[in-house]
Amino acid sequence: MAGPESLERRLVLDSTVVFNEIMYNPVGPDDDLEWIELHNQLAVDMDISAWTLEGGVDFEFPANTILPGRGYLVVSANPEALEAAAGISDVFGPFSGRLNNGGEELRLFNIDGRRLNVLDYRDNDSTDGDWPVEADGGGASLAKADPLTNSIDAENWTFSADVGGTPGVANVVPVENIQLNELARHEKRPAGT
Repeated sequence: MAGPESLERRLVLDSTVVFNEIMYNPVGPDDDLEWIELHNQLAVDMDISAWTLEGGVDFEFPANTILPGRGYLVVSANPEALEAAAGISDVFGPFSGRLNNGGEELRLFNIDGRRLNVLDYRDNDSTDGDWPVEADGGGASLAKADPLTNSIDAENWTFSADVGGTPGVANVVPVENIQLNELARHEKRPAGT
C-alpha cells in the first residue's frame, strides 16, 4: 500500500489591482498626510467603482472611478493636504479612520465583495516579518520594490528613497534594494554589420 501523496505547493495570486505604497506614519503629528496607493498591474483600464478599502481605514470608490492600465491611484486622509504637499492632483478621499503606526491589515474588495488584495504591514518593533524601519515615522513611505510582487510578504516591501514617498507615480526605492534578475550580454559589433 502506497503512502499518502504529497501535496504540491500552491501560491495565492494577487489581484490585478494591488497595494503598492502607503504612508502610514508621516513625519510629525500630521495624520492628514497618510495615504494608500493602488497599482493596476494590467495594461487595460480597470473600473473600480464601488470597490472598497477596509481595515484601519474605510473608503468606497465613487462611480466612474477608472484606474488606468499600469497606472496608480492614491486615497488619502486629507486629499487637499496631500495634493498641496506632494504637488499632485486627483487624490481620492478622505478615507475614514487612520492607518495604525504599529501596523494592521488592509483589504481591497471589488464591487461584489470579493477580497482582491491584502496588506498586513507591521512597524519596526514587530516580530511578524522584516518590515523596513525607515517607513516608521522617518519620512519614507512603505513601498514595493517591484510592483508585480505579492503584497503579503514583507520581503517584497522596502521604503521610498524620497521623503514623503512617491504618491501617484512609480516607486523610487534605494538602489541597494533593487535586485537584478537578469543580465544581458552586449557585444560590440563591427561597423557595417
